[in-house]
Amino acid sequence: MAFIVMSSTRSHSPLSLALDLVPTHCLVGVSGGIDSVTLLQALVAAGKQPIVLHFNHGWRGAASKRDAEFVRALVKKWKLKCVVGKARASVKKTEQSARTARWEFFAKAAAKLCCRELILAHNADDQVETFLLQLLRGGGSGARGMRALSKRGTLTVHRPWLGIWRKEIVAYAKQSKLSWREDATNRDTHHRRNWLRHRLMPLLQKQFSSDAPKALWRAAEILGAEGDWLEELAAIGPSATSAQLSVRTLRSLPVAHLRRLLRAWLAHHGIADLSFEDIEAVRGLLTQTLPAKINLSGGYFARRREGSLFLEAPSPRKRR
Repeated sequence: MAFIVMSSTRSHSPLSLALDLVPTHCLVGVSGGIDSVTLLQALVAAGKQPIVLHFNHGWRGAASKRDAEFVRALVKKWKLKCVVGKARASVKKTEQSARTARWEFFAKAAAKLCCRELILAHNADDQVETFLLQLLRGGGSGARGMRALSKRGTLTVHRPWLGIWRKEIVAYAKQSKLSWREDATNRDTHHRRNWLRHRLMPLLQKQFSSDAPKALWRAAEILGAEGDWLEELAAIGPSATSAQLSVRTLRSLPVAHLRRLLRAWLAHHGIADLSFEDIEAVRGLLTQTLPAKINLSGGYFARRREGSLFLEAPSPRKRR
């Protein structure tokens, strides 16, 4: 492996120091953009041994192909291993579909390579945008941004740069004389995240404070840490993996605990895309008044009967 010699200043920069706890043997998602290319360089300079994963969504035709070629050339230069995946033609051109396809690729590559440690280049600006999107979608207790360390299926996901701002990454990349690919779609404000980045954030900085992003970042950090703690507290008592929950026990719980338990219970049993209204509807089943049965997404029902709360799965016909 070819290691990059860095100056003492850069080797002790916040970007480098944030990688101290990253596993030596790891996977790293590299799109070819400035964030992921800089992360890859910093990992190599820190003595890590990353395997590069690049996913081609195929949205931008020849430009997407050149992104893949750029990443291949980069890893060849640094004598790294690279796995490139490509989205099926049938995958819808939506942000959610692209995200799902990308995570499926990461999971399959991790299984094939027998490495479950995935490093991603999300930064503080990404954290602020994610937090705002969660709030505006009605995330409620789920609005806490991304976590520096999390599990996704069998993957352990590391986001060591959530405390690093994009301007710091740009300065580091320029100082290191790195090359990267620019994605023209990042300027397309038809995408919600881009609209937040290019329209809403400048407006908030103008109308409130130039430090508005930092205030939002702090809120995400505080809520994320408190959310982790509350999840641990919520795990004490009724289990979210139970097929049935005691109505009497649920009624005795504080509202915040109850909401978190119900969210975890429904998610464990396969109820996707939970909203605040879904949780409140299920919580409403704990009262003595009718109805004792409500509809949920995916054809599921939540019911109260003989002192218990339980779920009914959709019929085979509805599942098709």
